[in-house]
Amino acid sequence: VYSYTDCAGNTHNWVYTYTIDIPDFIPAADAGSTVNCPADAMVAPATPAVTDACGNAVLPTLVSSPAAIACEGTMAWVYNYADCAGNNHNWTYTYTIDIPDFVPAADAGSTVNCPADALVAPATPAVSDNCGNAIVPVLVSAPAAIACEGTMDWVYSYTDCAGNTHNWVYTYTIERNDFTLPVNGSSTVACIAAATAPAAPSVNDDCGNALTPTGPVIGGTYAGCEGTRTYTYTYTDCEGNTHNW
Repeated sequence: VYSYTDCAGNTHNWVYTYTIDIPDFIPAADAGSTVNCPADAMVAPATPAVTDACGNAVLPTLVSSPAAIACEGTMAWVYNYADCAGNNHNWTYTYTIDIPDFVPAADAGSTVNCPADALVAPATPAVSDNCGNAIVPVLVSAPAAIACEGTMDWVYSYTDCAGNTHNWVYTYTIERNDFTLPVNGSSTVACIAAATAPAAPSVNDDCGNALTPTGPVIGGTYAGCEGTRTYTYTYTDCEGNTHNW
């Protein structure tokens, strides 16, 4: 406002008006990063510095924060920048969740005496995914009992939500123990005709399976009068342990 006055005291104001119309500001480009776990994406990102068209700092306001997702995917933080003129833009920071593979448990095993012992499911190890969540194992295969010695495997699969998977194998090694025979038998008879083959005793291997003997092989010291007449039965288990009765 300027005032013009002549010598006679006549006066008039002259007004020059500036109309302030602040242009829109340049928003910050959206940003993001890749993290391993949903919990990592619950950390608020650092917001960028933004100024209006006149160079004044524009402060961001949080619009929305993400909820943790169950597995892989994206989680977004959204902020709004608004200047005094009402110009506003959202700025979004996107976390991409990419869960790394987990560390599998080492295979294990033990030695047992009989195949039946290896039909007992083993205790499975505790395994967590890369974010610390427990992974529940799924039985892939259970062994069938083998005939004698050897190995029997239990196989379990561990799979995390991202599809990373590893098998865990528990191997039973079957190592049979030797079996025990009854004590040898004997009797005294009057005549050689009475020295007939005795019934072979019932014998089981160390796992309770009945063994069928071979024989008898006849021997002894009898030579027409007195002496001994022996009947020898041989018992052999599947592993090759053998004893004569």
